[in-house]
Amino acid sequence: MSLLKWLSGSKTKAIRDHSTESTGSSYNPQTRFKSELTQSSLLPDSDPEYASYSGCSVIHEDDPASDIKGAYEKVLQNKGPFQPKDIKFEVNKNRSFLISWYDLCPWLEYSPTSQAAYCYSCRAFPSLTNKACRGQHSEPAFVNVGFKNWPKAIRSFNKHQSSIPHKESTVKIAGLKSTVIVGDVTVQVNKQYSIEVENNRLYFNCLLDSLLYCCRQGIAVRGHREDDNSLNKGNFLELMELRAKDNTIIKQYFIEKEKSFRYVNPSYLNMFIEYMGKDVLQSIIRDIQDSKFFSIMVDETQDLAKHEQVAIFIRYVSKLFITHEVFLGFYRTDKTDGETLVNLIKQFLQTNNLIIQNIRGQCYDGAASMRSSYTGVQARIRSENKFAIYVHCYVHILNLCLVDLSKQSSFVRNTFGTLQTLYSFMGASSKRNSVFEKILSTSSINVSQKTKLKSLSDTRWNCRIEAINSVINTLPVIVQTLQNISDNDVNYGSEANNLLNCILHFEFIFCLFLLKTVLEQTNILSKYLQSPSINYALVKEMSIKTYDSLQDLRSDESFNKCWESSQDLVKNNGFLPPKLPRNRKISYKKLGGGHVFPEFHDEKSYYRISIYFPVLDIVMKEIKDRFNENDLSILNSLMETLTNESPSQSSIQEVCKFYGPNEDDLTAELKIFNKMFKGYGKVNNIENRILYLKNKDIQNGFPIIVELLQIFLTIPTSSVSCERSFSCLKKLKNYLRTTIGQERLSNMAILYIEREREVNNEQIINLFNKNKNRKIDLE
Repeated sequence: MSLLKWLSGSKTKAIRDHSTESTGSSYNPQTRFKSELTQSSLLPDSDPEYASYSGCSVIHEDDPASDIKGAYEKVLQNKGPFQPKDIKFEVNKNRSFLISWYDLCPWLEYSPTSQAAYCYSCRAFPSLTNKACRGQHSEPAFVNVGFKNWPKAIRSFNKHQSSIPHKESTVKIAGLKSTVIVGDVTVQVNKQYSIEVENNRLYFNCLLDSLLYCCRQGIAVRGHREDDNSLNKGNFLELMELRAKDNTIIKQYFIEKEKSFRYVNPSYLNMFIEYMGKDVLQSIIRDIQDSKFFSIMVDETQDLAKHEQVAIFIRYVSKLFITHEVFLGFYRTDKTDGETLVNLIKQFLQTNNLIIQNIRGQCYDGAASMRSSYTGVQARIRSENKFAIYVHCYVHILNLCLVDLSKQSSFVRNTFGTLQTLYSFMGASSKRNSVFEKILSTSSINVSQKTKLKSLSDTRWNCRIEAINSVINTLPVIVQTLQNISDNDVNYGSEANNLLNCILHFEFIFCLFLLKTVLEQTNILSKYLQSPSINYALVKEMSIKTYDSLQDLRSDESFNKCWESSQDLVKNNGFLPPKLPRNRKISYKKLGGGHVFPEFHDEKSYYRISIYFPVLDIVMKEIKDRFNENDLSILNSLMETLTNESPSQSSIQEVCKFYGPNEDDLTAELKIFNKMFKGYGKVNNIENRILYLKNKDIQNGFPIIVELLQIFLTIPTSSVSCERSFSCLKKLKNYLRTTIGQERLSNMAILYIEREREVNNEQIINLFNKNKNRKIDLE
């Protein structure tokens, strides 16, 4: 216990023990002295002289004779002695009261009613007989009787003001006035304690804000050496020292070390990160519970420490039909089979008070442990909850379509292989890369991020179109660079020459423009599918539009544009013109002869029939076949019921059979709602229907439609959020931080990804205040 707090408690107790006596009441100076005054024999109730004046018709409220007991209230009201001057003083023994006596004795009062003088101090605090006064007590003449012996006034006044009772009363008045202004000892101690607590909490707020800044920036909190002699103590301590230059509280507590404990060692920082992470997590869980229905998205990856990390996301829809996809942490697992992952998910739901029966959708990638119809995660969860509809991530499906295109078309495979070889060859040597940058700086090409060569990856969905655009934009520079290396580099000149021959081939250039045309269409769909707010209806519409746009490319007009673009690049830079491939033949003796390829009369026909149309056919077939995997009957029926002006009765029946609402009630709601929406004058889609519900504030009138809308919007279409969290994982657990603890990693990831959610510092301080390790007063 701090000295200040002990003083507060002990002083208060001492004062109360001294004042309560036999009554046991709380300490009150006013009650105490009134009680003494009442018990005193100095009260004028039986005094005949006082009674003779009490019947005066006009009495001033501050007249000393009007209220002998009221002097204490006058002190509390900050009123001084009653000293009237514009009156006629009564003559007694040929002498009368003199006004000059007020200046001589400031404590003096005069009563026009009793025509007598009184002592202001002794009336307020009459002294009883006690040891301190050595048997003396206040003189009745100056307290309640009144002094009138004017010939002996000066001598009596001097004798009275030098008496111990009068001095004691004067000291009591001064003490009472000081108590009224600044409070008694207990009040002052409590006030000082409150100031100390406020400063302590203010320091903790500064400390938590600095720690939260490091977490939300994804930077390391601690340094390798954190002692005072270290040049770099780590981001957190360095930030605290920087803030101390402008923050007096941090300067007092952290730099000047006015307190014994600064709470910046690793154990306390881990504790604060845990408190902040759980505060954000609890806020998310409350929102999920308010929305009732939710969907789950899970994906796993391996970190730099060779540990398998599982990212868990929840998708839910608020009461205002706003879709949220929230991150709930990384969880380490030793195995990634279906049973292990399901147990992990169920344990997570149970820990956070989320009911598995409220799941309405689940979305994973195409791994066998996830999508297997018998032992996969989706099958095991659906065995416990039939409403948990599984959707294969559409972005992964689209990516698989492009991967399969590379496998099925040798032209596409060779083109992507050349692009990857070019990136690896140029990036493997700083010398070769400097040659490329030097030639690029002297060219007329505008240097930007798009001019840098890009690597290819099966998991980075935008890498292919970026790699193709960068090569097309800088192809003349690439050719000059390879020629320079081929002529001057003894060790790698042959590789540069071989790569140059591949790039100068017209087939490579034509495939670049063809793939650019195709990937521009699919890349729009890919970006669209990565939006967290997208729903099944929008995905369905967008995928159909993309397929139609690819179908439109399968025309002679589109081919001619691609052909002309390739020809222009070749002619402008002096590259090799197109040539027909040699028509290979098979021996008559083996297979009866004949040609392997049909004969073409010109190069243009060859590229149109052998490359252009087959590539488009493969892409369209893959998109059509793979996207049909998620073409679920219940989702189509639910979409038709919610978006069609006149949905079929079969769709309504299927929705009611699966989700359980009464068919007649749903039909009635749809009939009324569609009539109302028909006059809204906007495009008939799910977004405008939701907007109409919110603007008109008619959700209470259509409870079944509102619930079905929430379920429909809750069903996820991609697990892109999980993929994004892996970028956070690489930033937090990099090669310098591979020993970071799992709980600390998960809490920091929550603070980093869910940075839009506020952290309640006051609640965290209150939580820490309950900790036994606390050595500072916080309340």
